[in-house]
Amino acid sequence: MLVVNLEDTGSSEILRIILKSLITKKEYNKAENVLFEEIEKSKSEANYKVAIDFYEELLIKSNEDLLENNFSKEEVLQGLEDINILFNKN
Repeated sequence: MLVVNLEDTGSSEILRIILKSLITKKEYNKAENVLFEEIEKSKSEANYKVAIDFYEELLIKSNEDLLENNFSKEEVLQGLEDINILFNKN
């Protein structure tokens, strides 16, 4: 059983947990929506790292898996580009 002490957990770590859960459920679009909602609230460096990790995890998924779940490699690459623009990392 996973025990998380939310008092000691930053919002970016909570976001990471939520995204991992949604990825496990193959809810890629929902996960991306949650990610961008949180980034709108806080463009922190921690959220940038969570976003990069999210897209890197999706990049290792097969295109077939992504397409079966209404996502694509192109969307992953576009998301990475969007994140880098939002955080002025270009």
